[in-house]
Parts: sequence; structure tokens; C-alpha cells
Amino acid sequence: MKTKEEIQRLREEIIDVSLSLLEQGLIVRTWGNISARIDDKHYLITPSGIRYEDLEPQMLPVVSIEDGSYEGEYKPSSEYLVHTAIYSSRNDAEFIVHTHQVYATCVGALGKKRLKAEHKERKIVFPVAEYALPGTKTLADNVKDAAIKNNETRSIIMANHGAVCFGHNARDAVNEAIKLEMASKKYIYSICKTEIPNEIIEGFSSKLEDGKIVYLRNDTPERVKLIHQTIYSKRPDVHYVFHNKSEAVMTISRRVNHMRPLLDDFAQIIGISVRIPTAEGAPLVVKKNINAVFAYNDGAYCLGDTEENAKSAALVLDKGCLAHISATRFGEGRFISLFDCKKMNRNYIKNYSILANSVK
Repeated sequence: MKTKEEIQRLREEIIDVSLSLLEQGLIVRTWGNISARIDDKHYLITPSGIRYEDLEPQMLPVVSIEDGSYEGEYKPSSEYLVHTAIYSSRNDAEFIVHTHQVYATCVGALGKKRLKAEHKERKIVFPVAEYALPGTKTLADNVKDAAIKNNETRSIIMANHGAVCFGHNARDAVNEAIKLEMASKKYIYSICKTEIPNEIIEGFSSKLEDGKIVYLRNDTPERVKLIHQTIYSKRPDVHYVFHNKSEAVMTISRRVNHMRPLLDDFAQIIGISVRIPTAEGAPLVVKKNINAVFAYNDGAYCLGDTEENAKSAALVLDKGCLAHISATRFGEGRFISLFDCKKMNRNYIKNYSILANSVK
């Protein structure tokens, strides 16, 4: 049993790791979660819906491995069941990081059962846990099954979702996440022939101030201004439009006419289906609860009620576009069902986005 001082150090270490992963781009905003084992029956985990930059040690709840109950003012992360599944099945798990890291997530959308790779001249197999809706016992059971059947690995790709990596300590867990991302990136680049960076490149963005559109660049073309005006007129809930012209988004904007979600966060944040114009001057498709508006060969306009939410949509869209391109070039992809997409989107709008924007 750890002492109070040791548990306090664990709390601080979880926050330090959170900020490090945030800086490395392996986690973003409130997405992902991190935990550390206290003893055979309990663990600490990051709370639900609070930005990593705002975390304080005492905010981390203590979760029971046996029954899922928790102690503390804040609710545990919505994916606490996944952490419980690993702690209950793997004695070598003392620290866990669950990330939405880009390239591993893209691999998880290809319909593969495992990723074979090499690291320091040693062959490694990363299993892909079968898909289930986030936060569900089914997802936790699928991860547990993968952890038990693949006891030689400490990294598991979660289909259409992200990855969960663990180790004897924080350094081991983080190194596992980095190793997995390197292997996944190599696979996406070489096998899927998708050597495209994960990025957002800002074009012509705008915001609403006192009901008026403010363009963030003085050289915004009239053609683009009309796009912004159309968006604001059809989406009164939108107060910020971020124009993303990354390579992945630009590629989709000139080669694809329809995007279905390959990734959970795409369904949650962008929407259940995105239509894309296929010719210069074709009408824009602006719909309620679809937070990306493509223009032919001009990238996409990502929508939010705040600047942060619009930029978050841009990040998620870029990853979704990378996944779409990778799956197309790979020749196979596992799309999420419309039923599951609708369920996730409704849940995100109703609960998670409100929590993420609340002041703690």
C-alpha cells in the first residue's frame, strides 16, 4: 500500500505526464486519459472533461478496480472502464496512457487485426481491439481480451478510436505510446502511401463580434467572404470559422464527394456525414450539427461557437482526412455505422462539449 506522500507524488506525476503528452501532440484538449495504480484494488485517473492545463493534483479521483466506484469531487474519465480492464488483467500495468494519437488511430481505421512492426531490429505486434462505442463495457471487454491474448505487448490500438499504452511506470507507458506512433506513422507512410503531415494550415478565418463578421486577414477574397457569410447566415450557433488548408484537407476537398466517419471523434465533433462539392462554384453544404464546410479545392471551413472549438474541429477534421486517404490507398477501411455515429454525436453535443467548456 502506498503512503499518502507516494500517492500525492503519483497525482503530480500524472499531471506532469499529461502536460508532456499535450506538448508532444499525443493528446489534445480534454481528449484521452491517464492513470496510475495505487494498489491491487485502486488507481488514480484524470477526471472527465477538464483541460489538462487546468488540472490540480486533488482533482484526480480514486477508482475501485473491483466495482468502479470512486472517491473525490470529480468524476473519473469516461474511459475509466478501459483502465480497469487493463489493471485487472495485466500485473505489469502500473501506469496507463490512453491517447488519440494520429497515426495509430489511422491504423485502427483500416480494419486490421494487428500492426506488425520492427523496433530496434526486434519484431513487434500491436493488436487492434475490436470496435465498440466509447465509454462502454463492451469496449473495455474488447481491450481486456486483446491485453490477455497479447501479453507480450503493452500497446493496444483501439479500432476507430485511439490507443492505450501501459508500463511499469510513467516513462515506460509514454515510451510505449511513442514507439507505437512511430511504427504506425511508418506503416501509413509506406504501406498506405500516405506521406502527408498531420497539421492545420490556416487560410482565411473569421469571427463574429457584436453580430458582425470580422475577417482575420485583410486580404480575404470576396469569394471567401461570401462563404463565411453563407455559413453564419445558416448556422446562428457558430461564432468562429477556421479555414483549414492542410494537405490532407485540401486533398479531400478536390477528390472526394462524401466523407463518412472512420473515427469516433470525427463522428462526435465534425458530424455523422459530410458532403463535399465536386466542382468550382458548386453550392456549399451547410448543415446543422455538421461542423465542417468544404469548398471545392479550397480546404474546409471548420465551425465552432468559440475559437478553441473551431480549431479543435480543424484538428479532428485533419486527422479524419488522413484516415480517409490512408484507407482509400490501403484499399480497405472500417467505417463506423450510422447508428453508432448518431449516438456518439448526440451524446457529445448534449454532454461532453458542455462539460469541456464549463468553468471549473
